[in-house]
Amino acid sequence: MEARARVYAEEAIRAVGQGDVPLARTSIAQAYEADHKIAPLIDAVYLACAEIEDDGEVGTATWDTLADAVAGSDLLAVVEDARC
Repeated sequence: MEARARVYAEEAIRAVGQGDVPLARTSIAQAYEADHKIAPLIDAVYLACAEIEDDGEVGTATWDTLADAVAGSDLLAVVEDARC
């Protein structure tokens, strides 16, 4: 993952953890602009944002989807930290 994309991806994941839908969507779009290889993460962030809007929180299954989208990278620690 490109360095700039990683910074934006981290910001998007943390925004999901804080329930900040606009920031999460903006940040993940910027991450994608920097590196198109992060498509699975984009889908997971958008799913999480939809859950926040509909239910007020992100469900366990969606957190697991976010973790799967970044599996094998150090972004997994960011997901686990934001999940708490």
